[in-house]
Amino acid sequence: MDLESGEKYLKNYSLSLSKGSFLSNDMTLRLRYAAYKKFYAATLRSGNNNYFFKSNFYWTFLTDYFKIITVIITINIYKAMIEKIKNILKRPLYVILIIAAILALWGIFAYWRGSQKATYELAEVARGEIIQQVSVTGKVKPADSVNLAFEKSGKVANITVSVGDKVAAGQRLAVLNNSDLVAQLAQAQASLDKEIVKLAELKSGTRPEELQIAQTTVLNAAKTLADAQANLVNVKSKAEVDLNNYYDDVKDILNDAYIKADDAVNKQTDELFTNDNSDSPNLTFYTGSQSGSDAKSKRRLAGLELAQFKAEIDSLPTSQGGLDLAVTKGENHLKVILDFLNSVSLAVNEATNLSSTNQTNYKYYVNAGRTNVNTALTSLSTQKQYIAAQKATNQSDITTAETSVNTDKSSLAAAQDELSLKQAGSTAEAIAGQSAQIKYAQANAQNYEAALAKTVIFSPLNGVVTKKDIEVGEIVTANALVISVLSAAKFEIEANVSENEIAKINLGDLVSLTLDALGPTEKFAGKIIAIDPAETVVSGVIYYKVTSVFDADDARIKSGMTVNMDIQTDKKDNVLILPYYVVKSRDGEKYVQVLADGQAVERIVKTGLEGETMIEITDGLSEGDQVIVAK
Repeated sequence: MDLESGEKYLKNYSLSLSKGSFLSNDMTLRLRYAAYKKFYAATLRSGNNNYFFKSNFYWTFLTDYFKIITVIITINIYKAMIEKIKNILKRPLYVILIIAAILALWGIFAYWRGSQKATYELAEVARGEIIQQVSVTGKVKPADSVNLAFEKSGKVANITVSVGDKVAAGQRLAVLNNSDLVAQLAQAQASLDKEIVKLAELKSGTRPEELQIAQTTVLNAAKTLADAQANLVNVKSKAEVDLNNYYDDVKDILNDAYIKADDAVNKQTDELFTNDNSDSPNLTFYTGSQSGSDAKSKRRLAGLELAQFKAEIDSLPTSQGGLDLAVTKGENHLKVILDFLNSVSLAVNEATNLSSTNQTNYKYYVNAGRTNVNTALTSLSTQKQYIAAQKATNQSDITTAETSVNTDKSSLAAAQDELSLKQAGSTAEAIAGQSAQIKYAQANAQNYEAALAKTVIFSPLNGVVTKKDIEVGEIVTANALVISVLSAAKFEIEANVSENEIAKINLGDLVSLTLDALGPTEKFAGKIIAIDPAETVVSGVIYYKVTSVFDADDARIKSGMTVNMDIQTDKKDNVLILPYYVVKSRDGEKYVQVLADGQAVERIVKTGLEGETMIEITDGLSEGDQVIVAK
């Protein structure tokens, strides 16, 4: 093979291998290796020994060469291992031993993993001091006058200085009318004192006299309940008797009604009819109108009503429901009889063959019958109303008595619960709940203290009053400048505080100061004397200027020096604290991990003040709890 044909052979073979057969098996690799050998042999025969090394296939050859050798060796090793495994599998004892060895190794590994106990770095919840501060950088400048204003609107009640007066830091200069706030603060402080006393009582336990009072309360509640239950029995008994009295009269009233109805039909109108108790009664006079026919037909119906009325009275039921129905039926019977009498009265009035005397007598008889029936009907209706009224009265009296029993049962249960609580003593939950009430009362009192402080202007520094623009009785608005004080100090510090931090800072806050020129170990004390109400925009960011003074002059301090200010905005003593980095947040809640039975368990917490390295824990943890810092 010449050089040209060898190169062509190698290209074609490489192309075919790249389409899917490359590295498919060891035979393919061997063939490719053979192709490279043929190509190299062709270069030797051409007399151009360096052509192979200068060709584009040289580095490909080297790479593939090592690939081919590596893969061929690997394949041969796998083949040998497979053959050995096949031979081993032909012997069952070897298979069992291998499986047993694998299981033993796995068991040893699992036991080792299980015996390893996780170790945690822990932090203990402890009580301590926490200080919240805002750190900013400012500049020293010559001291200037301070313009002062009330933080709320109101009427000026008192002014203690005039222009030219020397004043000391913390001196009261002017006061608004704040009597309402003073009263509210006193009330809030009294509530706080009450809650503190209650907590002390919970911690000290129940006194013997309190226990005796609780026992007496239970006895009294039990007696009251017994009286209420007895009263309920009496009320029900009386209600039954009163109602039965009305029902006992029903039979007599029905009998009387029947007698009156029978008298009206069979006696008072007897002379007006012939064959009156037959199916075809006739009038003894002539009317020549429809009234006569109506009177005759209704006479027959009246007889039937009387018979039915009599039968119902003879079989009168004893139940209250049956008697109610009998009264209603009696009313209906009387209405039919009354309708009959009205028809007869009309017929008498229209009679054409009666003498004046007979007509007058007949009218008298009919009217007498109607009067008696109306009286009976009124008696039944009245008795029916009496029964309904008595039922309503009974229900009201029974409901009132039952309500008293239920109320007294609740009172007895509450008294028994109170006695049980006093006998058991205060629980940790009750003490914790009362502690929370104290915190609430403290916060309420602090709110009134803060509101009261806004009605007073104090001098923030030593100096001289240079301006006073208010008078007693004048109404002033919040943040209106009313008094100016010229500082007696040589220098003051101005700094810009971001809008995120300014709400934490108040007039009079203590400041720890260091100057770059004097080093971090040289510290000075100061206080905030002014907070600008208007914002300052720097590079699109909102800041508020605050001014501080040095508590003491120092000859080394110069105007323009850079000052590092740590403003103490809040401080709490004897509160539960933790390193802030162990408290995590998720979905708006804060939590920590505590160790429970060797396992990390999440616990929701509430936090308060946050310092540089510590954070206050207000709920969720107790003193001495171990919190996981890291594993």
